[in-house]
Amino acid sequence: MNNVSEKNQNIQNNGDINMKHVEQQSFIGCEVFEEKSSPVKEKSKLSKIGKKLPGISSQECFRFNRNIDFSLQRNKLDKYGASEVGNVLIGGAGLKDLMINRVLKYFGMSMSFEENLYMLKGKELENLGFREFVKAYGDDIVVLYKNKYANGVDKYNYFKKMGVSETLVGSTIDGWFINIYGDLELLEIKSSDSTYMSSAIEEYNKNGNFLSSKYFFKYYVQAQMQLACTGLENCNLFFLIDAAPVNCKIKRNDALISKVLEFVLKCEQEVFNLRNEIVKNDQFKLLRSNNHDNDAFIKLVEEFVVNSDFYQSGVEFDWVKEFVEYVECIDLEIKTDDDAANLECNLIEIDNLKVELNKIQNENKKREKPIKDLLKIKIDKILEKYPLIVHANYRFKEFVFNYDPKKRAISDRFKGLLPTSSKVFLPRNMSNIAYANSVPF
Repeated sequence: MNNVSEKNQNIQNNGDINMKHVEQQSFIGCEVFEEKSSPVKEKSKLSKIGKKLPGISSQECFRFNRNIDFSLQRNKLDKYGASEVGNVLIGGAGLKDLMINRVLKYFGMSMSFEENLYMLKGKELENLGFREFVKAYGDDIVVLYKNKYANGVDKYNYFKKMGVSETLVGSTIDGWFINIYGDLELLEIKSSDSTYMSSAIEEYNKNGNFLSSKYFFKYYVQAQMQLACTGLENCNLFFLIDAAPVNCKIKRNDALISKVLEFVLKCEQEVFNLRNEIVKNDQFKLLRSNNHDNDAFIKLVEEFVVNSDFYQSGVEFDWVKEFVEYVECIDLEIKTDDDAANLECNLIEIDNLKVELNKIQNENKKREKPIKDLLKIKIDKILEKYPLIVHANYRFKEFVFNYDPKKRAISDRFKGLLPTSSKVFLPRNMSNIAYANSVPF
């Protein structure tokens, strides 16, 4: 009590009361969140007006009409889209569709286009991407401009000349910003749920290797094409991925851009040659004389494209080998000729062993296929009769298992939690198993 009296006396003597502030945690479910400063920063950094990039003439861009369907306007442009250029290099179905569309353009036609869920998801997440980018890098940004009208329609397509020549590529960028040093930079927002993409992003940010994934390579080429079409030096590939967004800074590489454009030119030359071959084709003449329907003509174009030299070469094209020279590397210096010879010999042996390993793995894949097909049939039969709940753990006799249809490997989709039994029992009575349409107890 004496200590308390002394403290009270000190307070009275000093005439001031020293308040001690103690933070008390709210009950779970009743937390009080303080207003963050980030929304204010986001609003101040993000411009509501979509502004054209400076240094671009009216002959080097196309302004979309916000009141006309965007896809109709985009189809009328004669440029390759920056996002399409990667398909020229990695081949496959993307290259086939691209070439078909390019041929059809010569006849005033185009393939029917329908946005898939991935595209719609990307559009919906774009605004989130802008906000997250400002939240992460707002201190380095003076102002950020979306390449959009107020109603969300894209505003400008850029195709700046490289030197005196016009480019075959055009780019409808996501946005651009002025940094605190007065430099202009591009912003391209991507969303992905792929673990392979996460790995590729991490590798690029560590060592600059953009060749570890064909999908990341495609995005990298898109960023380089955007820089070529706008004349800028840096593009930010901003990924909404995993628990936190990640940015990849892409620096303009003129040598790589020139090489990519060479392939685009070769593709367009092949497309033009196909157009000439189709005009001379008897089947085309017959279709035209009978007022051909579009589907029959598109099928004819597809046959020409698939059999073309450029498409066939794209199937076997080693894009990693073609572009590895543009990956930044450290030159390994070896002191003696003997050491250099030994290292070269070891590296050659490693490559040969990897080739042999790939050969064995490919042979095993051929042997695995009928087994995998049978495995899929068996799993489908079980699911057809017993609609199991995804991710639920089940126990039946000595079997403990779960079902995950999203697993890439078929053998992992129906996964046993215990070591595989030497015998397989087909259950007669499954009444103790919960199904997707049943009520859990």
